[in-house]
Amino acid sequence: MVTTAQILAERALQLPCDEQCVDWAIRLLESGHETDSTCRLAAKLRPHNHFELAALRDRILTELKLADVAGDLAICSYVAEMLANANESTLDVVLAEIKDIYVSNDHEPIEIYDFYTLYFARSDLKQQEFQYYWPDANRDNIDQITFDRIREFVAQYREIAG
Repeated sequence: MVTTAQILAERALQLPCDEQCVDWAIRLLESGHETDSTCRLAAKLRPHNHFELAALRDRILTELKLADVAGDLAICSYVAEMLANANESTLDVVLAEIKDIYVSNDHEPIEIYDFYTLYFARSDLKQQEFQYYWPDANRDNIDQITFDRIREFVAQYREIAG
C-alpha cells in the first residue's frame, strides 16, 4: 500500500512519479479525499508521463497542506513509517531498505545513519561474535539496542505526513 509518507519521500529522492502515484491517489479517494486533482491522478492509465503525474501529485500535496514537507524531513517521515510497521520477521529487510535509501541519497539524511550502522552490526552478528559498527553491541543486546533506537526515531518523525 502506497502511503503519503512514501510519496513525499520519493519526491524528495527525485524518483519518478508513476504507478505508485496513481495507486496513492486511488487510496486517497477511498479514504474520502475527493478533489479534481485526486480524481484526475487516480484515473491515469499507462503509459505514464512523469511530469503530468508529478504536477497532479504536487497539487494534491498542496491540498493536503503537505507541500512543504520535503527533503530530509520527508525521508525521515517515511523511514519512521517503515520502522513503525516492521516486526521481528521483517526488521532486517526494512533496515536493508533504509540502508539503500541512505546510500542512494549520498549518505543523507544523517538522521537515518543509525539504521545504516545497525543494519551492518546486525548482519555481522548473525555471522560472527563481533561487529565494529555499534559500540558495545553484541548478540545478546543488539535486538534491544535496535528496538530502542526505533522507538526514539518513530516518536520523533512518525506523525509528520499523517
